[in-house]
Order: sequence, then C-alpha cells, then structure tokens
Amino acid sequence: MKEHWKVGELAELTGLTIRTLRYYDQIQLFSPSEYTDSGHRLYTKTDLSNLQQILSLKQMGLALEDIKEIMKDKAENSAINIIETQINRLREDIQVQQNLLNELEVTAKIIRDKDMVSVKGITELFAAMKLYQEKYFSAQQIVSIRNYYHKVNQEDLKVAENKFIKILEDIRAERDKGTPSSNSKVKKLAEEWSKVLQSFTMNDAEIKKQAERFHQENPGNALQYGMDGEIYQYIQEALK
Repeated sequence: MKEHWKVGELAELTGLTIRTLRYYDQIQLFSPSEYTDSGHRLYTKTDLSNLQQILSLKQMGLALEDIKEIMKDKAENSAINIIETQINRLREDIQVQQNLLNELEVTAKIIRDKDMVSVKGITELFAAMKLYQEKYFSAQQIVSIRNYYHKVNQEDLKVAENKFIKILEDIRAERDKGTPSSNSKVKKLAEEWSKVLQSFTMNDAEIKKQAERFHQENPGNALQYGMDGEIYQYIQEALK
C-alpha cells in the first residue's frame, strides 16, 4: 500500500475536491504531515485515518468548528459533549419539522373543508400558522384558536376583518393629521379597534396579550393589515 499521497491523489481516493482539501488546510482542520522539496502537500497513512474520522463526524451533521475541536482534543469527554449537543440540536430540528407537518395537515384540512384554494387565502393561512406557534401560545390555546377559526362563519369573519382594516385606516388618517392620541375621536376609534381585536382573540385576555406580542416581534406580517409600530403605540396611548 502507498505510504504517501499527493493532494490530487487524495482527492481521487476520498471523493473530495482539491479545493475542499485546501480549504480544510486553510482553516487548520486537516493539514498534510509532510511536504515535497518543492513545497507540494504529501499526506500520510495517519493523515488518511484522521480524514476518515473528520468525514465520519461531518456525516453525523457536526459543524466543521466542532469537528476541529474534537480532532484537536481527542479526549473522550470533549467528543461526547459535542456529540450530545448535536443530538439535542437534531431533536429540536425533528420537533420543528413535526410541528410544521402538523400545521400543514391542519391547513390542508381547512382548505378542503372551506374550499379555499386562492393564493391569498393560503398565504394568510401560513401567516396564521406562524402566529399559532407555541412560542406565543400554549398547546391548549393553539387548540382553542384552531377550533374557533375552523368553526367561525367566514362571512362574519370577513365583516370583522373589513371593519378592523377601516378602523386602522381612520386611526392612521388622524395620526397623519397630527391629532393627539388623547382626542376623543381617536380614543373612540382605539376602543373600537380593541373590541374587534378581542373578537379575533375570542375575548381571551391572555390570547390577546400574546397576539399583541406576536405583532410586536413580527412587524409587517400579513395579519397586521398594514399596522406598524408607530400606529400601535398611538393606539395604546389612546387607550390609556
């Protein structure tokens, strides 16, 4: 068996590109043990063994930086800590994918039951899916929201939606005119806005609070109907 391999030979043997091997050398992940008199890389059997370990760890999904730490300190504890971290990351990824699968199944059922197949409708549903993530709501709240929107009369929902949009337009017009938030007209509009929002959130104070948090953390989402942070602050001041 050969004792030394040039970079091209190692690339052919492992299926890696010469560019990848040079990059590994550049980031000090995997470097040749020897060089020819003319300065060309020469890899040894030990190098080949190390490269096989690196590729195995990479296949497990470890980042190059983590692999570099393992190869630098091959103590068992160091390796197992990094691998356990990766296991936890994979579990989180699996959970995210499972949540997405559940949301898509619910969305497909809503589309089938309500015969809603427009691009706009689907886009709004996906925006709603993001709203329903457990980051903002408990599992029980998610179930309540899903049941509500699955059963609610779509014509009534559309009426409430149009009213919500009209109120926001009126509030924006007053703000743009320079009307103070303490103005009685603005206060009345803000109260109407709050009532419609409560109907959207099933008059549940905690769900309303979490919905407002979602909008604050996700500006410009499809469920805001054009409301920005300044308008939201203007409304909150009017509600005091």
